Amino acid sequence: MLWRQCTLLGALLAVLPLVQAFWDPVSLTGIGITALSLYAGWNKLGCGMNMKECCNEKNIIANFTKLEKSLLNQVFGQHLVIDIVVKALRGHFYRGHPSKALAMSFHGWPGGGKNYVSQFITNSLYAKGSRSQFVHFFAGKLHFPLQEEADIYRMHLQDWIRGNVSQCSRSTFIFDEVDKMPRGVLDAVKPFIDYHEHIDGVDYRHTIFIFLSNTGGSSITKRHLQLWQSGKRREDFQLRDFEDLIRKGAFNEAGGFHKSEAIESNLIDHYVPFLPLEEKHVRLCVVEEFKKRGVMNPQEELVDEILKDVTFGPDEQQIFSNSGCKRLGPKVLTLIERLQYRDMTEDAHFYTRH
Repeated sequence: MLWRQCTLLGALLAVLPLVQAFWDPVSLTGIGITALSLYAGWNKLGCGMNMKECCNEKNIIANFTKLEKSLLNQVFGQHLVIDIVVKALRGHFYRGHPSKALAMSFHGWPGGGKNYVSQFITNSLYAKGSRSQFVHFFAGKLHFPLQEEADIYRMHLQDWIRGNVSQCSRSTFIFDEVDKMPRGVLDAVKPFIDYHEHIDGVDYRHTIFIFLSNTGGSSITKRHLQLWQSGKRREDFQLRDFEDLIRKGAFNEAGGFHKSEAIESNLIDHYVPFLPLEEKHVRLCVVEEFKKRGVMNPQEELVDEILKDVTFGPDEQQIFSNSGCKRLGPKVLTLIERLQYRDMTEDAHFYTRH
């Protein structure tokens, strides 16, 4: 059976050049029509037999129950993020015919969970998670290193988006380190997140764009302190406490969104603030790192040992982790290895004495 499938696949692939050779929008010859029919058959067969990842419900699972559960159990101190992200994605998928692509911009200091949340999003939307061919990730310093090449980056980025959305309208594009991108690069996305039914026959309204940036981190921290000093509990903070200052910061500070057409035209749907993390949140992150490595109930002494290496600020209050929950994983792993080595050494000494 497998041999027959491979033979059929080879025959279909051999026909593909004929599709190009005979493709003519005015007059399509009989062999051209046959080739197209065979290709369509192969495409359907490949999807049905899981021989390829196809843009369908089997591969785009959109499991928002899973998303919400993951965020609630593994993302700490970010109640605004969880509320906004889950509602925005669920609404975008179940609205039927959204008026535009979904554009979310995540802001806050490093270690607050921006990349972490992005991973949960892709793992909940796609059966293959972040490995899906419908997920496209760009890192500012890696993919767009030079300001003088901004025009070229912008052109290539538009080609990439256009080509991939043509293949699957449920594609997701994630841009990390937006604050480190050359000015003007992200103007490339403006047409695709605008209110168009289609551009050159391609519908972008079901596509998702997520932007990750440290821009606005200082403003978010400052605003948090103001609210805290006024007696407002962190859990009572609302989006309106932060959204406008994030938008202004992203537009005016250096980076990929500096003076951006997307912001100027009000095309970013959600500015999502990632609040600075307090010690109680970092402690939960440490416990989670231990669990990932098989230590399900770490002793308080072990958690305290990791926290000794975490610094807090600002200088006067000392209430926010300067690095959020970043770099905790390697520290936990090192501690576990050290304890295991100590236990092995003690066992060796025991058997040597006896």
